[in-house]
Amino acid sequence: MASTVNPTEEVLNKGFSYPRGKVIGGYSTVNALAYMRGHKADYELWAAQDPEYIIWNYYHCLEAFKAVENNARKNPDVEFEKYHGFNGLLYVQDPAVDEFDISKDVFKVVRKFGIPSNKDFNGAKQNGVGRYQFTMKDGKRFTLADGYLKDALKKVIVSPPKPFIEGHPHALVNDNVGKFVAVNVKSSTHMLNIIWDEKKKDENVAIGVKYSYNGKDYNCYIAPKGEVIICGGAINSPQILMLSGIGPKKNLEDNSIKVRKELPVGHKLRDHPFCIITATVSVPGSTTGSILNYSSFGVDFVSFYKGNIEGKIPNREEFNDERPDIQQYSGAVLFDKGILDEYPTDKKEFYSMLTALNLPSSVDLYRMMSSLKLSRKILEQPPLSTDWGVKVIGLDEVNDDKEWEKYIRKRTTSSAHPCGTVKMAPEFKGGCVNHRLQVYGTKNLRVVDASIFPTIPAGNLNAPTAMVAWRASKLIKEDYYKKV
Repeated sequence: MASTVNPTEEVLNKGFSYPRGKVIGGYSTVNALAYMRGHKADYELWAAQDPEYIIWNYYHCLEAFKAVENNARKNPDVEFEKYHGFNGLLYVQDPAVDEFDISKDVFKVVRKFGIPSNKDFNGAKQNGVGRYQFTMKDGKRFTLADGYLKDALKKVIVSPPKPFIEGHPHALVNDNVGKFVAVNVKSSTHMLNIIWDEKKKDENVAIGVKYSYNGKDYNCYIAPKGEVIICGGAINSPQILMLSGIGPKKNLEDNSIKVRKELPVGHKLRDHPFCIITATVSVPGSTTGSILNYSSFGVDFVSFYKGNIEGKIPNREEFNDERPDIQQYSGAVLFDKGILDEYPTDKKEFYSMLTALNLPSSVDLYRMMSSLKLSRKILEQPPLSTDWGVKVIGLDEVNDDKEWEKYIRKRTTSSAHPCGTVKMAPEFKGGCVNHRLQVYGTKNLRVVDASIFPTIPAGNLNAPTAMVAWRASKLIKEDYYKKV
């Protein structure tokens, strides 16, 4: 599902695309397949909010990451096995193809600048440069739906208490023996709001959901001891909550929605902004094959390091810092097609270096500037500038920090990594859900998706979202058996 973000004073381009995963499998169906967990310190921050949040520390999260993962690395060493799982339902593997020859030379240049090599960005250290792993099986995309939904759909419940009426969207076709799938999925539906128990108005007890399907509205109610679990993502989960009366009081009242619980729902949106350096390549056929390399979107390797807070090219100490805040992709592909509208070229081969800010802060502009200067410097080095004829485009007039700032504000866009809009934190610290992901001021209502992230992990969000779902499944089971 595509949407757009309008231009602002801070972001000077014409607005940019903000895709969302409204599809079976969510964003794991349309993302760039990168399997990145983030940094150990990310989860220690989650756990440090209050004593009960200890269940979200790195070691508990590592247990979940390993439980979800089915890693296909050949001949993994003992160190790799410490950090990875091999029996989960989410398949992960190394790149299915070798990197391009030009990328091998880029890699050598990067190493000469002092960035250390890293063979596992989800292991003991995150900093360094290397090839990363993908959520793939046998070289093909593998989504969370492929792993978990297909498995769940095999399960059948016999004779439910209240059989569905004929023609109901959840009824099974040609079924006359009272069997129903335990998990029923219907595409082309849209959730409207939560249904509350009006007999317990002061308790905000969720008893079901209202949704639209094929032009009609339906009510779906939970089973005894059941829950309503919202998994709409960082954009739609807060929307559903607000349409149900949970959110900022003024926003709700301005839209004539009854306020059931005032919470900062929809606030604290976090993302990884990124900006790209694009170059042409003179050697014919050196990069065009990347168009066919769907398995990696043309990206050959990634670098993690700490950006310089003064906007200078990072030094060796910053390259070796074990808490990096820059994630830089390099590949024989044209990421920024819009740049060709401003700087037309007859070249057909391109190489790009993409910088994402992994830890948003008050010095973002300078860290981004620092990384882009490094990218430019790398692409100007031999043998890239000589043997490959690499020439950076769009930077001829960028010679000082003011021009760099203009370039960044014009060309920066989103990594499509939204999170944090239904923040997991103590309520007095601005939280919307508690450490068990239950919505404050309600009963039978939980949120399980990237919207609950207290802080944004330093990496792609697919793996952390799967981890949260696994942890949530354990919490839901625990709470279910506690109910009378």
